[in-house]
Order: sequence, then C-alpha cells, then structure tokens
Amino acid sequence: MIQEFEYLWQYLDHWAEVNETYPAIKFKDKEISYGELKEKVDRLAASLLKLGVKKGDRVATILPMSPEYVYTFLACSKIGAICVPMDVRYRTAELRRFLGHAEPKVVVSVERFQENDVEKILSEIRGEVGNPEIYFIEKNFDELLEGEPIKKAVEQTPDDDILIIFTGGTTGVPKATLLSHRNIVSMALGELRSIISYVGREERVNMLVHLPPSHVGGTTELFATGLVNGSKMILIDHWRPDRVLKELRDEKIAFFGAVPTMFALIFSLNAPLPPVELLVTAGEKLNPELLKRMMQWCEKIGVGYGSTETAGFATFSRPEDDPMKFTEGYVGVPFEGVDVKIVDEEGNELNDGEIGEVLVKGPVVSKGYFRQPEETEKGFRDGYWVSGDLGYKKGEELYIVGRKKEVIRVGSYTVLPSEVEEVVMKNPKVGIAAAFGYPHEIYGEVVWVAVVPRAGESISEEEVIEACKKELADFKVPRKVLIMDSIPLTRLGKADRIKLKEIILKDFSE
Repeated sequence: MIQEFEYLWQYLDHWAEVNETYPAIKFKDKEISYGELKEKVDRLAASLLKLGVKKGDRVATILPMSPEYVYTFLACSKIGAICVPMDVRYRTAELRRFLGHAEPKVVVSVERFQENDVEKILSEIRGEVGNPEIYFIEKNFDELLEGEPIKKAVEQTPDDDILIIFTGGTTGVPKATLLSHRNIVSMALGELRSIISYVGREERVNMLVHLPPSHVGGTTELFATGLVNGSKMILIDHWRPDRVLKELRDEKIAFFGAVPTMFALIFSLNAPLPPVELLVTAGEKLNPELLKRMMQWCEKIGVGYGSTETAGFATFSRPEDDPMKFTEGYVGVPFEGVDVKIVDEEGNELNDGEIGEVLVKGPVVSKGYFRQPEETEKGFRDGYWVSGDLGYKKGEELYIVGRKKEVIRVGSYTVLPSEVEEVVMKNPKVGIAAAFGYPHEIYGEVVWVAVVPRAGESISEEEVIEACKKELADFKVPRKVLIMDSIPLTRLGKADRIKLKEIILKDFSE
C-alpha cells in the first residue's frame, strides 16, 4: 500500500525505519543505504542550521545529479530551507543572475564540470550575490556531514516551499518557480499511482534518475517519486544514451521515462534494447514513427502532461488507452484533486473539442514565483496555473496541440510546429526535426525546419520539401530546410525551437 505523508522528508525517515540496509541510491559504483542516507541528511541539516540557515532561506546547489545533491535537497526539506539547484553548465552571466535573485545563504558546488571552471566563477561573483558560504564537494563539503545529526525536523507546514526551479529564459531573470512539500508529494503520489496501474503491482522498483537536478524532471518526477516509492535510485550525472541503456540493463529497471527526443537519440544508436515493463514520455507530441519504435521496444506506453509549475505531471494516461491517441496530442486525464480547463483569450471556458489555453488547478500547482509578483500575477489566475499551452478536452481527456509562443503565423494561417515535424520525421533517415517561424516581409512568418540526420545518413533539402508538399497545405510547407549536425536542446533534451530560432535569425542576419 502506498504510504501517504505530508512532508517529503517523512518518506526518508519511513523507509530508513522499514529497512535501514535497503539501498537508497547508487552512484557510479557506490551504493548508499536508506539508513546511511538518513544519517547523512540529518547531519547536513544540523550543519546548515549551525551556519544560520533558517526556514525560508535558500541553499543553492551547482551539482549534477549526485549523492551530494540528494543530501542537500533532503536536508533543506527537513529544516524548511529552499533548495535552489543550478545547472553545472551555467556560466558567469547565468550564475550571477540566478544566484543574485535567489540570494542563498549557502552554495554547494562542484569545482569544475568539464571545461566550466565553476570555482573561478563563484570567486568572481560571490560579493555580488550576497556573500554566501561556499562548499565544494571535492574540498570541504564533507565537513558538513561530520557533526551531530538533528533529532527532529524543523516545524513546518505542508505548504512551506522547499524547492525553487528556474524555468529557463534568455533575458532578465527566468521565472523562479516555488514548489512546496504538498506540490511535490502530491505529484509524486499521482505519478506513482499511474505507474502502478500500468505495471499491475506495488513494489519498491529500481528507478533511473537520469535528468539534472535543475529540471523538475530530475528532482521531482524521478527522484521524489523514487523516494516516495522507497526505490533504489540509480543516479546519472551526465546524460548519454549509451550510459542510460547500460543502467537499464544492469539494474533491471522496470520503467523508463524520457522526452521523445531522448528516445530518438537512444534509437539512433541501433543498439540492443533491454527489457522494460513501461515506457513513459512527455514534453512533446509523439510522432507515429517514434511511437512505433517505442512499441517495438515495450508494449506498454504511458504519457503525461505538466510543467515546472505543477511540480511535474498533472495528468497521466491510463493502461486501457489506445497508444495511437498519443500521436494526436492526447496526454491523459488529471490526477486526483487536479482540475484542468480550456479557456479562450477572454478567459471564458470552452466546450469539448474547442482549442484554447490550458489552465491547471490543484495540490500540484505552485503558489507562484519567488520575488516576482508581476510574473506570478500573469502566470496564475484564481488558483489556476496559466500554462501558455494550446489544447482541448474530450470529457476528462486532455489533448495538447502546441505552445502559444511557438505557433507559426503564416499570414492569417496558424501552423503548429509539430504538424510539420511529424511529416519530416516519417523519413527514416531523419533523427530530429524542429520547425519554427522565420520572418517574412509579406506573410509575417514562413515555415523553416532544421533537420539532423540519423548517424551515417544523409538527406537533402529537396526530399524534405517534396515530402511536405505531398502531405501539407502549401502555407505549411517549409520554405527552407537546414541540414544540421545538431540543434539546441532544452535541459530536458527537448528540441529548443525558441533557441534554435534565435541562432538562425542571428546567423542569417549577419
């Protein structure tokens, strides 16, 4: 039976009490039991309190998915501090902006990640971001794990925030989404119940935690859900498709979740696929060719919908759903207690089948953005998160058709990037495709598409355009096809159409 607690840290204490020797996390060749994890978290929590960290204070991390991140996040949850994970690839301008906004009391960091000299950056900007105490995991972080552990958690409420996830952006400070115990636990319980409905049993399955801490997918959808389940969690600090396949095989992972682009990258290896019981995807509409390959790997496919502002998933598909609906944008039904409605530009609720903006309300939904009242006012309305996504409903079923800001407007016509990408992806030589709007003096925008061929394949602009002409209206046919070695991806591995468009506009304007 699934345990229900109000606070995230209660799951750590519970599973450590159930069996302190059961493995909690595996990182590279090292395993750490639930008993060991609880002890380290409690010691770190006590050390943070001694450093003056109080409830509501921020503790930033610049770490890959690793044991040190897990300790820090859970220690924050025990004392009511707010963990603020940063991407290890962030450079000076990003860290100055994000840390300056969060004003953390403490920073836990790597010295370096690949060619990124994080220690040097922090030494340069420390005075500009509030002079936080800085601990490097290669140097002095272990000092924080040596003291006496705390006896009990700091008094909190379930609505106290314990996590800030920045939601991206290219100018100013990106939205700093606040997530509480209630948000994270509600989402993890909803996701876990959905997974159990597919695999048909409740047990402590192994979980692959292969997404970064600085993304909601890593910290909540994978790690927090794994903790709620009492799973052994296999942490991966740097995503690579070959490494993912190795861990799936070696650790006998029951289910695997990733965005469609990640599945495409895995299939591009043409490597043997280990057996799994369930594949889960979200973030982009599945094109038929990719779905076909996923179903050849595993007969059970699940999809969900959500965002940083919903702590991850807010909806999930059901085992009885026809997977072909996923290619139409179907993303499941709302979790228990979650309400989804579709509204027009004036905020009026629309009828079934009518396309409008998706709004979400419920225990998974954030209360707003940290120190950004204007963004909070725009992003939340009457308790609903205003998604910026376009979709429609059929009864309880939710369908997503695209992002408002990614919609391509060709004259008076509207083109969804996914419409074009689906046709392009039918060509087996195409690995990834991303469509976007390019400025045009008459039409406002016309369709361009970037294509990355599969390894060892080559493709021409002409064959892509000819394929589109056969299946799409003339205003949806790409005016230009860019054959590229790679395209920018979001931190979660989705094609970053907005960043791609920025790069192309810059390149073609010079």
